[in-house]
Order: sequence, then C-alpha cells, then structure tokens
Amino acid sequence: MPTGSDDYAELGEEVADALALVHQAQEVLTRAVLFERARHTSWEAIAEQLDMKKQSAHERYREAEQEWKDALHEPFNPIPPGARSPYEYLRLHEAAYEPIKAGRDLDEWAQEHGKGEHAVTGGLPTLSLLDEMGQLLDGLSHLYRDMHKHPDPIARLRLTERKVALLDRIAIEEGRPEAAAQAEEARALAAQLRAEIEGTA
Repeated sequence: MPTGSDDYAELGEEVADALALVHQAQEVLTRAVLFERARHTSWEAIAEQLDMKKQSAHERYREAEQEWKDALHEPFNPIPPGARSPYEYLRLHEAAYEPIKAGRDLDEWAQEHGKGEHAVTGGLPTLSLLDEMGQLLDGLSHLYRDMHKHPDPIARLRLTERKVALLDRIAIEEGRPEAAAQAEEARALAAQLRAEIEGTA
C-alpha cells in the first residue's frame, strides 16, 4: 500500500477505514445468511459455520431475514404523491426488484471482461413448481399476517390469479385433476374479487 500520504492522514483515519471494512464484511455475512436461508439451509447448519449456537444465530439474523421477506412482498416504502423517482423508495436492491434486467446487465459486463456468455445467469437454477407454490404461500401468509386488518384487495387478487396459473400448470404438467378443480375455485374467487374492485373504483 502507498505510504507517501501517511503524514497527511487525520488522527484515527486508519481505524475509521478499518471499521468501514468490518461493517462491509458484516453486511456480506448477513447477505450470505439470507442466501442460505432462501435455499432452505437450517439454522443448525448456519450456526455451525458461524461457530455459535443455533439460538444465537437465529437471534442475530432473524430480523434481517424478516425484513428481507417483507421487502420481497412489499418492495417499496410508502411513496408520496408526485414523487419523481419511485426507485428512491425501494426497500430491495434494484437487482432483487428487477432480477432479469440485473442478470442481463451482469452477463454483458462479464462477457466484456472475457468471462464468456451467460457467465452470471447460466448457472442459476430455474424455479420449480414447488418453489413457485412456496413463494405463493409465503405471499398469502404475508397478506394475512395481521388478523385485525383486512388484506389489500388488489394484492389478494394478484395472488389469487397467480394461484390459478400455478394450479393450471400442476393440473396439466403433473396430470392432477384435483388441481384443475382447485384452479376453477380460485378462478371464480378471482372473478369475484375483480368485480368487487371494479365496483368500488
């Protein structure tokens, strides 16, 4: 590291720089824990790598995990009327909010630097029907998390329509007639919700 400017550094500046690196490393570690939890890694396995007890790992990172889950379902903080750029109110990183665009941009960057075509997205797994259904159930759980509050009707309609699409796929791809029946029930509910929303517009 260059030392020519050492005499001009403010007192304590090196400590501040080192502390900033520590904070960045802690943020990277938190993101790594969230990644492991997203792929269903147990708290026991995570705690073992952190050299701590399961309960301690859970207590340290559970708030970050909950904030991440909430942001996936509600990616924006309240946006005031007339706001010029809604992205200023994102609770998620833009790459998480627009993953396809982010993946394409990263692929282009990697290709420009000689890493090959689709170097970033090529190894990413596609969502299975089970994964998509798990996301839907998470969304419904989030929607009904407050028993004393009526769920947002537009969000409920969006999730119901997604449920219809998934059940249709299950019925066709897995040959399950019970899924087709459930899809028809969900489709009827979606039509009812849409009529209620349009009636109050």
